Amino acid sequence: MMIKQAGFYRELGGNGDKSAPAPSLRNSARAAGEWDEDRVLAYLDAGHEIFTAMGAERDVIADDVWITGAGSLITDGTWMWPIELAYYVRRHHVALLPEFLDHIRAHGYVSPDVPHDRALAIFEEHFGENAQAAAAADTAAEQSVFIWYHPAFTHASAQILIDRLASSGLSVIHPLTENLFGFRETAQGRRQPLVGGIYSLVSALAEGEYRNVEFQCWMGNDESLAVAVRRLDDDTQKLTFRIADIPDHDREEAVAALVRTLDQDSDDCLGFVIDRAGVTAEHDWDRVLSAHGEPVSVWPDTLGILRTRLPAHPELAGVRYTDYGPLVVFHRP
Repeated sequence: MMIKQAGFYRELGGNGDKSAPAPSLRNSARAAGEWDEDRVLAYLDAGHEIFTAMGAERDVIADDVWITGAGSLITDGTWMWPIELAYYVRRHHVALLPEFLDHIRAHGYVSPDVPHDRALAIFEEHFGENAQAAAAADTAAEQSVFIWYHPAFTHASAQILIDRLASSGLSVIHPLTENLFGFRETAQGRRQPLVGGIYSLVSALAEGEYRNVEFQCWMGNDESLAVAVRRLDDDTQKLTFRIADIPDHDREEAVAALVRTLDQDSDDCLGFVIDRAGVTAEHDWDRVLSAHGEPVSVWPDTLGILRTRLPAHPELAGVRYTDYGPLVVFHRP
């Protein structure tokens, strides 16, 4: 079954039906929405995300708001739409295709579950010959990373981290708009946007009900890297900074900013990994830097490990290292 497409307006890239010109988003905006707009929005918000774009784009109509995740793709198994469609329906009451509206109403405004095989088929159908390349590009962004293991955050330590990132040149709010872009994920797997500014990020990091938190760190006005924070257990949280999000010519500046942040908090660091090229993507650093002590079998650029855990790593015996607070730091031999 071919996937049907909605919401791919000209101003959003026009990636819908190639046989006809993409409609104009501006021309589709209205003063008021459908009589059941709230329920339609609930359906759009509940769809299955098959492609994730980390970043943000400005509202192309009002030009005063940044839309987090713009470019991500959502599906219900029959239709596919860009994630920002819900924003434009909510704020500008843009008109949806009558056939798509009928479909939503026929399902009682309840988005069906999408099996993994169907989601994969839709992804491959949409990207066509570029599907593997798109997946590889997304994987590369995941692989080139700066990983930092941190004691479980309190409200105070989360605020300290945000302040230290800012002092090192990485702001969690956009320098011009002062907007925060991010999500938090509940233990039940539901993603919720971070609203309310920096305090919402501090709370999400510190409160145990959120197992994953994602946000953007801005380096200047137009470059940002995504940060994913995962709660490993009651005592440890893992921060993954995707340094591949930064263009090659500025990547070392981003790494330097992260190192400056780490330097201010080295006493509370439980371990870190710097891997510019993503050569260690398959390595389970959680186990290497935890009590499990899985051996280091492939080297990143830089590895910091607690001195007290060295006995669990006989493979590191004889390898030169540098003292760094409670850590010892190894560089690729």
